[in-house]
Parts: sequence; C-alpha cells; structure tokens
Amino acid sequence: MRTAFFLLALVASPVAAQQERHQAPKQTSEARKVRFNNRLLEGADLATLERLERSIGRLDDGAYWYDPRTGAAGRWGGPTLGFLPPGLTLGGPLPADASGGGQGMLTGVFINGRELHPIDVAGLQQLLGQVMPGRWWVDAQGNYGLEGGPPLGNLVLLAQSRRSSGSGGGAWSKRYEGAGGPRDTMNMASDGTNTCFNVAGRADCISR
Repeated sequence: MRTAFFLLALVASPVAAQQERHQAPKQTSEARKVRFNNRLLEGADLATLERLERSIGRLDDGAYWYDPRTGAAGRWGGPTLGFLPPGLTLGGPLPADASGGGQGMLTGVFINGRELHPIDVAGLQQLLGQVMPGRWWVDAQGNYGLEGGPPLGNLVLLAQSRRSSGSGGGAWSKRYEGAGGPRDTMNMASDGTNTCFNVAGRADCISR
C-alpha cells in the first residue's frame, strides 16, 4: 500500500520525480557489499581492500573477519583461511565471536581476543604439538605469549623445528613455515608507514 502511494505521488508530480532521480545515488553492479569485523567497507577501507585484491584476487561479497595484529583472516564464523599484511584498517576491531565462539565454550583458546575455531586449534596442535586453553597474543613475526605477558616463544621457530616430521597446520603452517605452494606464501616488509608484500611473484604496497 505504501509503495502504491509512493508511485502515485511520482506520477502526480513529474518535478518531484525528477528531483528524486537527481538526489538518489545510483546502484550499480559494481557496488561492493563486503564486511570485515562487522563493518561494511567503504572509503579508505574499501580502497585498501581493492589494492590487496590486485595480488590476492577479488573477494566475493560477504562477511569476513581480520586480525590486524597477525594478519590472519577468514570468513565470518569460520577458521583462518589465510594471512593478509598486518596492521591494515579493514573494518572494526576484531570481535571475540568472529569464528563462531566468543564465550569460551567453543574451544577456550583465544588469540588477540578472538576465540579460535576448532579447525584453527587442530592446525595449531599439528604445528605446536599442544595448545593450551587461555588467552594469548600472537604478533606478525610469530612471537606469542599469554595476554598481557612477555613473549614465551616463536611460532616460526616451532614450525621449522617440526617441519621435518611432516607435521602440518593448514593456514597456520603455510604462514609460519611456508608449507604451501607459491600462491599460499606472502613475503612482507614494512617501514611503519608503508607495508609492501609479494604474493606469487607479484608485489604491491599499501600506505597506512
């Protein structure tokens, strides 16, 4: 009924219709609907994503999460699927429930505030041998420790020490030991202002 009234008003007032068409933003097939950490990307955030996509390929519309401290990322409610450059402004802060948990009842393992998905924990168990429940921090260099505490070790060194045994850890091992093929590895360098990365031989840089 409301729609019918709106259409009648447009027919009765061509001038109003012309003004409406002039003021209303046009919806195009190129409009993106990509959310990171519960926030729709637009402006500078969307520009950052589009620069990334030159190397990693275009993301489908949908909801994703991103850990700016490690660069870990995945689909909303799911495990880590890969790693982006750390420190990007993509969406809002990383929520505890980004991978389906958040209350400590899913796995009880938190990294940088996110409760890990069971697939993440399984991957880290293969990488480390044991994963203790609790709240942990991990940085982009692979250093880790208890939340608020000093470093206790380094995932890169642990991954390298276990690599000879044939252990694997999915996206985590691909990030920290380069176990995947060239499309799964990313080399990064940063001067604090610009982050440059290379994926499968293609380089790009992003300014913070």
